[in-house]
Amino acid sequence: MLKGLSEKRSEIDPYYLFVLSFSLALFSSGYPIEDIIRRLGDYDNFPPYNKYFKRISRLVTGYGFKISAAISNSLKEVKVAPFKEFLIRFSQSISYGDSIVEFLERELRTASTIFQSTNERKQESMNTFLSLYGTLNSALVFLMVDVTIMSVLYSIGSNLIVLLTAALGVISGMMTLVIYFVYKPFAKMIFPSRAYAVALISLVATLIPILIFQTAIVIFGSAVVLICLGIYFKIMERAEEKIERDYLVFIRYFSRTFVAVGTLKHALLGVMRGELGSMKPLVKRMQNRSELGIDKRRLFKMMSDESRSQMVMMGNTVMGSTLEAGGDVGFIGNTLSVLMEMILNIRIRREQNARAFESTVYTMQMTSAAVGGALIAVVGVFATLFSQSSTYTVFDVGKANIPGLTFDVLVLLVILSYTSGFAICVAYGKPLALSIFHIGILLVVTIVSFEIAHQLASGIFSGLFQPGGLATPSS
Repeated sequence: MLKGLSEKRSEIDPYYLFVLSFSLALFSSGYPIEDIIRRLGDYDNFPPYNKYFKRISRLVTGYGFKISAAISNSLKEVKVAPFKEFLIRFSQSISYGDSIVEFLERELRTASTIFQSTNERKQESMNTFLSLYGTLNSALVFLMVDVTIMSVLYSIGSNLIVLLTAALGVISGMMTLVIYFVYKPFAKMIFPSRAYAVALISLVATLIPILIFQTAIVIFGSAVVLICLGIYFKIMERAEEKIERDYLVFIRYFSRTFVAVGTLKHALLGVMRGELGSMKPLVKRMQNRSELGIDKRRLFKMMSDESRSQMVMMGNTVMGSTLEAGGDVGFIGNTLSVLMEMILNIRIRREQNARAFESTVYTMQMTSAAVGGALIAVVGVFATLFSQSSTYTVFDVGKANIPGLTFDVLVLLVILSYTSGFAICVAYGKPLALSIFHIGILLVVTIVSFEIAHQLASGIFSGLFQPGGLATPSS
């Protein structure tokens, strides 16, 4: 049931665009339609669409269904609305004897236009939502501090502060989940599964000491650990990003060179003379393997595995199958380059907006932590001052547990650091394991701002109430 829910989609995603490109490549190569559907189901690089094609192929080859009947029988299993509509049109096109290549070209152009316009609208709405998210997190800290001061002044007790901390943490967490489910990034990198496990373990391992020891040194040390791991993950991610940008150049050069020379060996030699950037070592290994007699499709698959990029894997699946079938490499290469250029441009715009959101979050987190530290220091000074008086009729500050209240405010700031770091990662469209880097930066900003503001405010207000200070009455 959970798997079915995860496959349920109402929007076009890059997998859908690439599976259309793959279908176009196979049909333009002259394969029989039954063989094409079987091949579409055999490749697991286009989830979940390969599963639907595999079911259709099983009904056609195993049970003797006609293709239109197999498609109709499989529609109830399809959870992706755009793909279900495509299958209906695809079945009609086959039944009416239309040109499937022309049909797929129209489908790909239409789907690309819809995908681009949808992402542009989504980007505009995400910018508004992220601005509200940053403002809300800042407001939660100010609310926490205000209620803390009121509870101290009127002896409401610390239970209210603990409950409020939990409630505000839940609110921030729910807002972060909304950001993820509405604006979650599409896959672009085969990030190692161990990276996600390491990221999760490191988050838990750093949070537990923070809750146990309740000191600024522990928070700062935990932040340094997260930043170091995050830098390692970011180096990996940056390398893959560069490969994806250079892969677009490779596809353009390779498809045009292949049309001119006609053989894979000479096409790779021609491509190697150009500027390929980070793709050059991969292409060099590919060239060496081709001289050893490795078949074309396997050459592209090995490059995909070494790149660890989802985009490279899907593009190489299309290009390798086109070469294997003797299809129109120039036409398919141009189709792939246009598609990948559109996707990369969408990512660039998303990352530009995410940088603005990231800087806003850092600024608000620093401001909130500084204000929280200053106000807690002021309350502590007044608690010390009033505890020396013999009578007071309005306030009961002397019984305030200032260390406990300070820790409650810090816990909320730590929670906001975790949720905001996760939100920044979603805003960028990066692998979620990279969120530990942003969490570490936010923790450093939080504890440094809090401690500096706390110490400065304590020193200033303590000096005012010392003998001879400005707030000391003259004799």
